[in-house]
Amino acid sequence: LVPEGAMRDSFKIGEKVYSMRYDSLASVESEWNKGIYKIFLLSDKWREFAYQPAEELASLEHVRSLGVQI
Repeated sequence: LVPEGAMRDSFKIGEKVYSMRYDSLASVESEWNKGIYKIFLLSDKWREFAYQPAEELASLEHVRSLGVQI
């Protein structure tokens, strides 16, 4: 489950996020449609572009606030 602090309606271009669908870290490339984001999956398993709604992405800002470097 994703903590409430990680849920967002929107993300910044270039922001690192967690993709729940692909179980992978990802980088937000652009907003394709309102609330749908083009992401690049950073896991060695994927290494490709995908489109996902904001509901399936999690912000990593709350993890950074705990001192974890991403």
